[in-house]
Amino acid sequence: MKEFKGKVAVITGAASGIGRGVAERCVSEGMKLVLADIDDANLAKAENELTALGGAVLGVKTDVSKRSDVELLARRTLDAFGQGIC
Repeated sequence: MKEFKGKVAVITGAASGIGRGVAERCVSEGMKLVLADIDDANLAKAENELTALGGAVLGVKTDVSKRSDVELLARRTLDAFGQGIC
């Protein structure tokens, strides 16, 4: 994929580390983001900071070891951004 602007990315572990770095790059490319992480406080911080950079960002507290959390993440992603998901 060569064009990222307007596409949607779901990033797990997005509140810190590599996931946060990927999220920052995605925002700089004009992508819409769904951030997933188990750490509520850092997730909210990342969501706020990336939104302040001009990103369309949704944070969803997610424990990827729980099927119900992953299903909720998918529903919230589709509800928020529906189209352009990559």
